[in-house]
Amino acid sequence: MVKRILNIEQEQIDRRATRKRVETVLETLRMYRAMGDLRKGNEAISARNQWFKVAEHTAPYQTGSDEHMRGICQEVEQAISRLDEQEQGIIRERYLKRDKTFDFLLFHELNLSERTYRRMKARAIEKLAYMLRLEVKLQQG
Repeated sequence: MVKRILNIEQEQIDRRATRKRVETVLETLRMYRAMGDLRKGNEAISARNQWFKVAEHTAPYQTGSDEHMRGICQEVEQAISRLDEQEQGIIRERYLKRDKTFDFLLFHELNLSERTYRRMKARAIEKLAYMLRLEVKLQQG
């Protein structure tokens, strides 16, 4: 673990791809939270009708079983809880609320300059990437 921390600065990370990867996980989590209760309520319907079972398996936010998704939710929540308080607020408001808040509204709401907001958001996403092992390394050569 210590070696991994010491090597972080030496690794070449593709920041754009890493950000997209973290944002995809956060969006999946947001969708699962929003639709998870609905899916539980529809289990009786889907048991009676095969068509609903097919539709259920092709849901765009479906990346595995409900147990698997609950595990991912817990891991992401643990990682978010280890961020600084302002970073947590940015991630929760921007990515995890049912109605997403846009960046330009959020930095005004938090009384931050746009530059400070974007730096804090980038740092929070980078931290989440390392905690969740979602970083994307640059291809050599």
